[in-house]
Amino acid sequence: MAEIRVQYNATPPTVADTQWTGLQAELDGRLRTSSAPMGCVASANFTPAATGYSAGDVVDVAKEFAFTYADGRAVPSGSLIRILDSIMKIDSTALDTSEGAYTFAMYSVTPPSAQADNAAWTLASADLPSFLGDFSLGTPVDRGAALFIKQSNIDVDVKLSGTSLFGRLITVAAPTFTAVARQVMLRAIVL
Repeated sequence: MAEIRVQYNATPPTVADTQWTGLQAELDGRLRTSSAPMGCVASANFTPAATGYSAGDVVDVAKEFAFTYADGRAVPSGSLIRILDSIMKIDSTALDTSEGAYTFAMYSVTPPSAQADNAAWTLASADLPSFLGDFSLGTPVDRGAALFIKQSNIDVDVKLSGTSLFGRLITVAAPTFTAVARQVMLRAIVL
């Protein structure tokens, strides 16, 4: 018969902070070998000219959205991310004349067509290799001293070429803008 010895009141071994291996359990039970937080964010400002725009016009020029974790570190180059939601903030007390919804067009690099501010947006043939799709940002809502809109459940998967994606802000209505920036923030997770 085998003998089993058990030691009672033994102190379990501990792992010092400097010995942390970086393993984190995901909710579905799989293990990930990374100590980095999985949520990431990127933002850019689009400032229109103080003039009238037509429906479907580009606001400002394409902007870079460099994704970083909460601690400021860039996401790994070439990451696959899922954009979860977007937020747009405008430091204005009311919508501009005829201002409505916006569309956000995504690219893996700066769009080669270099469409100018207040030009009609088009999916140019030069942009096809870098075009990743688009989604609605919604219509900003007057919140008293500022305008705000949050678009949830976007759930768009994007493979980054580096640590950034590039975006164009496109009007849906035909507004007459004041030259006030539209701050667009994208919140995502690294898959």
